[in-house]
Amino acid sequence: MTTNLSAEMRADLHDHVRAWYREHGAAETLEAAELLAVEVGRAAAECAFECGVASCGERAGYRGARQACACGAAARFVGYRRRWVRGLPGEAPVSRAYYHCPACHRGLAPWDQEQGLSESVFTPHLKARVSEVCGREVYQEARETLARLAGVSLAVSSLEDIAGEVGGRLRAAEDARVQAHFAAGHWPEADPLLPEVVGRRAYLCVDAAKAHTDGSWHDIKAAAFFPGEVPTAKVAAQRPWDQVGSKRYLAIQEEADRFGQRVYPFALRLGAERAKERVFLGDGADWIWKLAREQFSDAREIRDFYHASEHVWEIARVVFGEAEAGKTWAGNCVERLRDDGVKGLLASLAELRPHLTPGMRSAVLPEVKYFRRNRKRMAYPQYRAAGMMIGSGPVEAACKSVVGGRLKGTGMRWSRKGADAMLAVRTQVLGREYATLARYARAA
Repeated sequence: MTTNLSAEMRADLHDHVRAWYREHGAAETLEAAELLAVEVGRAAAECAFECGVASCGERAGYRGARQACACGAAARFVGYRRRWVRGLPGEAPVSRAYYHCPACHRGLAPWDQEQGLSESVFTPHLKARVSEVCGREVYQEARETLARLAGVSLAVSSLEDIAGEVGGRLRAAEDARVQAHFAAGHWPEADPLLPEVVGRRAYLCVDAAKAHTDGSWHDIKAAAFFPGEVPTAKVAAQRPWDQVGSKRYLAIQEEADRFGQRVYPFALRLGAERAKERVFLGDGADWIWKLAREQFSDAREIRDFYHASEHVWEIARVVFGEAEAGKTWAGNCVERLRDDGVKGLLASLAELRPHLTPGMRSAVLPEVKYFRRNRKRMAYPQYRAAGMMIGSGPVEAACKSVVGGRLKGTGMRWSRKGADAMLAVRTQVLGREYATLARYARAA
């Protein structure tokens, strides 16, 4: 049976609604008419859901007298057993075939497996929509949003269970992809974003943020991947470098080496190997550049310009304190770093040398070494001339949006497992990967 209403079916339904409205409907204001329409729609959807579930319940899941069990033995047909399912429209009962295995003493219902149902009452469609809302809002706000806009009233504990189930399944699938790639060389399944990446410059930004899990603060590693889009003529007149394309995110609490192994197949899925050029953007953390060397050795490494600028401002505070002259000096040096690269900045620092006290010199020297050590990653004039981005704003936004925006609310305390499931859900939501979310809302 089709899930889309034909024009004839829609017209027939409208006739029934008009007949009902002539007998029962009464609205004196626009608001009353709208609220009544919403209520009628929900009531009709609830009835349609009950009828639909009943129609697929006739001998649902019957596979003969015996059914293969996961333990290898044969489970015997016992009879039809009733269960309830709850979807967006409401609740409905269904009777489906039930089998029992005498070897492992487990029961199974093939229909439940076919429909993607777990032991909970909720349908996969409902779980996908709940996960989407919970991935955007804290649980209490998500509960209110679902009740007000969708007419779905669920306890906060149910929302937590649903997000935990879907997020856990998403993460398990990701873990399996990582294992399959590094253990067996399997190429990960392509992401729908891949066509946007082919033939373009691809950017990978990596950073970390703090979150409170299992009673203390821990690093949450985050990555953002996106193709660089050629700017329009109007934009290029002022900003003639790549613009941020559609983004995909990755975030998890784990050690840097393991995160590196996770990031590589993540980027492969999105088309990194088919991009015309790969750019790796990061700040000053050593683990980030170690990851870049080990997993993306052919990528162009760019040290985030704004993080580099912070080092210039630190020198200004050491030498000038809070004086206005220091702000002017730092502003000029930042421009020189952007336009002339490290060579130009070092020339400005050399001009300061005669005016430094021994204490200032000891404080400034590590900063000078920092710029010399990262000279190749700070070739900003060449990067800009090639149309490359030089700031890791997208991953800064990822850390704030993916991690901070959902895990760091007032008084929030997470278990590591709960935080990990939420990060798995939230990255899908912010990447607009709704089809993937719906796919993993189904039980295996």
